[in-house]
Parts: sequence; C-alpha cells; structure tokens
Amino acid sequence: LLLGAFGIIITAYYAKHTKKLAHDQMLKELFTEFNNEYGKLHKKLTEIEEKYSSAELLNAAPNAEELKHTIKLYFILCSEEFFWYHHKKRIDLKIWKSWQSGMAYWYKVPAIRDMWHDEIKESGKVSYYITDLNEFFPKT
Repeated sequence: LLLGAFGIIITAYYAKHTKKLAHDQMLKELFTEFNNEYGKLHKKLTEIEEKYSSAELLNAAPNAEELKHTIKLYFILCSEEFFWYHHKKRIDLKIWKSWQSGMAYWYKVPAIRDMWHDEIKESGKVSYYITDLNEFFPKT
C-alpha cells in the first residue's frame, strides 16, 4: 500500500513537471516565432514612422502598397500574439505587457493609427480576435 501511494505521488509529480516543461517549450517557440516576425517588420515600421507622418503621405509614397502591407502584417502579428495570450493562455502576462507596450508605441505613429481605424471599419474586430478596440492598443 505504501509503495502504491509512493508510486502515485511520483507519477503525479512527473506528470506535473512534464506539463510545465511542455508549456515552457511552447512559450519559447511562440516567443521566438513572434519576435522573429517582428524583426522582419521593424525596419519598414521605422521607415513609416520617420518618413510618413500621416496616412495621406503614406498613400502618396512610391512604395505605398508595400508599406501598407507591412502595417497589415504587423496587425496580423498583434492579433496572433493576442490570441495566444488572451484566448489560449500560452503567453505569460509579463511578456504580453511588454509586447503591448510596443504596440502602444507603434499606435502613436499617425499613419499606422489611421490604418488601424480603417482596418477595423472594414474587417471588424472579429478578424483580430478582439471585442474591445483597446485590447491591442491601449488608450494613450
């Protein structure tokens, strides 16, 4: 009886530890994937911030479609991060808060903010897994 109880305790400990390791591995994979995707977008987002202070200027740029595509990819990345944080509970709060801080930074760029509002009008919040417009970009 004592050996059976000990076996159950060891099995429960092992199962809990294995579950935590699997969660940590998934978190690491998501973190790495999302940061790599952001790294691919960062240079173009910085270009938009530095050169195009409004949606009108962005629309007049010779590479406007490419820049708008970059912004759209950024919105998709934000929605994926939010999905894995809010709906799947696979992203830690500390990581989410850091990412959301970055989102708030880019939201302050007028061309990006204007495009976000246009995007929400067309696609709606459902396309981005949100119910409140402030879930990605908190009020600033």
